[in-house]
Order: sequence, then structure tokens, then C-alpha cells
Amino acid sequence: MAQKNPAAQYYQERTNQKLYFCRLACQAAGETADKQLYQAHCENAIFHLYGTFLAFLQELNQYYELPLMAPTVLEIQSALEARTQISPEINRLQQLQEAGFLADILHAYERCLQPNYDAAQQAMPKVQDKDIVINVVTMSNRWLPDEDSIREWRQQLLDLIDSLREGMRSY
Repeated sequence: MAQKNPAAQYYQERTNQKLYFCRLACQAAGETADKQLYQAHCENAIFHLYGTFLAFLQELNQYYELPLMAPTVLEIQSALEARTQISPEINRLQQLQEAGFLADILHAYERCLQPNYDAAQQAMPKVQDKDIVINVVTMSNRWLPDEDSIREWRQQLLDLIDSLREGMRSY
């Protein structure tokens, strides 16, 4: 049996580590009764799912021996097209990024980064004191998926990565 490429091993371990951290965040969310901690753990899990996606793109970048520093699906696809190569992995990711659980993960990640201006304006006190602390954590988190949805996304992403890796090994 051939010895595994150390760089490939590093990227696979990094992707697996992100999935593990997501699982821990979901577990912590399920074990807390505090609404703010629950939200923090769910957002943490979403960040790790997004990080898993980015780490897997790094795996693909390394697998196809591309010189991209922070690869995206489109950059990998363009670089491979320049070599007249096709990547079934990139094609599958692109489909899921447009419509599928990966689109849901990316949307949830973007929502974590966006403030809810309407809720913030409604909760804003009508005083001029700059030292007032506003509890922005619980203002509006209706958009935040629960840990069960995040767990499902994690499992779907894990299954996808495993199947794509299997295809990469067969070449």
C-alpha cells in the first residue's frame, strides 16, 4: 500500500477537525438551558460547518495541485478548465451550493455575520447615554437554525465529503 501524501493527510485532518468541532458545539447547544449560550453554540457550529466547507476546498486544491491560496468553487473550476480538466467534486459542490443543504449552510453563515437592523432599531433605547449595554444576543434569533438542523447539515456534509473522497481515491 502506498504511503499517504503528508499534505493530503494534513488537509483531511483539518477538514475532519472542523466537523468534530461542529459536533461539539451542537452537543453543547443541546446541553444548555440558557438562551444566549444556546445561540452562541449554534452560531459556533455554523461557523465550523462553513470552515469545513473551506477546508474541503483546500483539500481539493491540494488534490488537483492548484496554486490557489484561498480557493473557492469557481476559482478551482476556472483553474481546472484552464488545464482542460473536469472535477466531479467541484460540479457536485456547485450544485449543492446553488440549491441544497450546502446553500442552507452558506446562508446561515451569512446570516450570522449580518446584523438585524430592524430589531436593533426597535430595541435601541431613546437616550443619548453611550454607556448603555444592549443585549443583542437575544434581540432576534428567529432565523437561527436549531441544533437538530445543524446536526443534520453536519451529517449531510460528512456523508458528501466521504463520498467525494472515495471518488478521489479511485483515480
